[in-house]
Amino acid sequence: MKKLLIIISMTILAMVLISCQENMTLNTTDTPSETSTEVPTTDSMTTEEPTTEDVTNLPTDAPTEEPTTLEPTTEVPTEVPTEEPTTMEPTTMEPTTVEPTTVEPITEEPTTEEPTTEFVYDDRSLVPEECQFLDNIDDWQPIWCDEFNVDGLPDSSKWMYDVGGTGWGNNELQYYTNADLDNAFVEDGILNIRALKENVGTNDYTSARLITKYQGDWQYGRIQIRAKMPAGRGTWAAIWMLPTNWVYGGWPYSGEIDIMEYVGYDDGVIHGTIHTGAYNHGLGTQIGYSRSLETVEEEFHLYEMIWEPSSIKLFVDGIQFATFGYNPDTNIDVKNSDAWPFDEAFHLILNVAIGGNWGGVQGVDDSIFPTSMQVDYVRVFQKDYAGMDQENPTGVSQLVLQDTSYDSIRFKWKHATDDILVSHYNIYIDDTLIDQTTLNAIRINDLEPNTTYNLFIETEDFSGKTSPLVGYTVTTDDVPEAIGLIQAEDFYKASGVQTEQSEDDSTLNVGWIDDGDYMIYLLKVSEPGTYQISFRVASENQGGQIQLFTKNRFPHFTLTFEATGGWQTWTTVTTDTFTLTEGIQEFKILAVEGGFNLNYFEIVRIE
Repeated sequence: MKKLLIIISMTILAMVLISCQENMTLNTTDTPSETSTEVPTTDSMTTEEPTTEDVTNLPTDAPTEEPTTLEPTTEVPTEVPTEEPTTMEPTTMEPTTVEPTTVEPITEEPTTEEPTTEFVYDDRSLVPEECQFLDNIDDWQPIWCDEFNVDGLPDSSKWMYDVGGTGWGNNELQYYTNADLDNAFVEDGILNIRALKENVGTNDYTSARLITKYQGDWQYGRIQIRAKMPAGRGTWAAIWMLPTNWVYGGWPYSGEIDIMEYVGYDDGVIHGTIHTGAYNHGLGTQIGYSRSLETVEEEFHLYEMIWEPSSIKLFVDGIQFATFGYNPDTNIDVKNSDAWPFDEAFHLILNVAIGGNWGGVQGVDDSIFPTSMQVDYVRVFQKDYAGMDQENPTGVSQLVLQDTSYDSIRFKWKHATDDILVSHYNIYIDDTLIDQTTLNAIRINDLEPNTTYNLFIETEDFSGKTSPLVGYTVTTDDVPEAIGLIQAEDFYKASGVQTEQSEDDSTLNVGWIDDGDYMIYLLKVSEPGTYQISFRVASENQGGQIQLFTKNRFPHFTLTFEATGGWQTWTTVTTDTFTLTEGIQEFKILAVEGGFNLNYFEIVRIE
């Protein structure tokens, strides 16, 4: 009986403990801790962490509520019968086992929102303290300014001087002085650049040439100069720009921008011009515009330039009178920088010259002195292209192969677009960056003949964002073998000659060959050895003399032949033997004595 009572007591105690365990388990989820719904934040966090009821996701330093401790109770759970059994046989009575209910923690997936970065643009980010009084012009911010508010010499923190009297490349007559109040001074808010009739050395006149070099150098921008021009025959006033670093070589290869020029003898007409390696007044190919402005000497006018990649525009009093750009179709054989070197930093120049190749065309009227160019202000604006940018640029389109040779390829394309502005294009061969250009064309040189290349172009904007690559596969030309018959008109380069229809066959012949003219043929010698050439020539009355040059400075032979009696009366003349080395070579056929036509020549390997 004693054993039976012990068993009954143990059974009841087990039931109570099971019931307590079940209640404790349920309490952990039915009443979540208050601290579990609040996630502490730090300054480095940019988004609020989602709320979770799983206390295991709390940070290690989060406070947690102590679990409730339940004392054992003698109350029997409702699930367990309250009546005690009348008879409890220990051999047959098994304790009732109630499995505790397990409540899984709620693991609701947190809703994660992508962090949103609000675009912030400071439209005065480029403006220095001294220019804060100036308003923006649309997106253009004032970055450099001189209002000439302090009397005396021009501000030395902004202006330097070009000094001397050597003619300045234009046979000018003045001597430019250095910080001389007679020639450059500020008075009543106006800069005066004054030309005088006075002798300095061999020069009969003095003047000043102010420059911003190293004090104001800009790549792209909007430049405004409010000025009044000097009067009088012989003056040559200019507001213009030169490159600061001369990246592409001396004048004119690194460029010149003439925002405004005015020569006194051409009263009431202003001029705007650019000069480059291919287009300059030395060659007579400069590109310029002119505009009538009747009060140029009597009133102040606003002269302005807007310069952006591959574009320069000139204005007077807000009216555009000149536009300069790049045309890939008219510059196929022109080096990019020779056509458009305006992708480097330039500085501003203000000067009054006297005489010279242009200003002095009608001489100098000495009665006009002193005479001055007056400047009210100079203001320079730029856009924060990178700061405004939000999107990637597009790739180029309409990629066209314009020209191939044995060692170069030339492409053009339609300009890509950007939400602000394209900065330049990166040019790749396979995965190697080989060049960059702001223009919409490129010639790639120093390639191997008869070789396939994979070209890729990538657009890049001012913030460094890039476009997908746009590709083109091209094979360079092969070089003809230096063996067999070569038509005379198939020259690689030539000087002084022309072609015409030949009566010897259905091809063209080269004619109008004078002394010193030449034709160059690019040929490949596959086997070194001894060779001989036969020329098909015609000469009406004087014959001719030919020499051949390849790699050496001395000719391989000199061939002299007699007249044939007519320009289309043909004969074949043959050279002595000579040796050639292996490789691609330029064969220069020089007419030491002209007066003949050439239809073709044939190269034969003797041994």
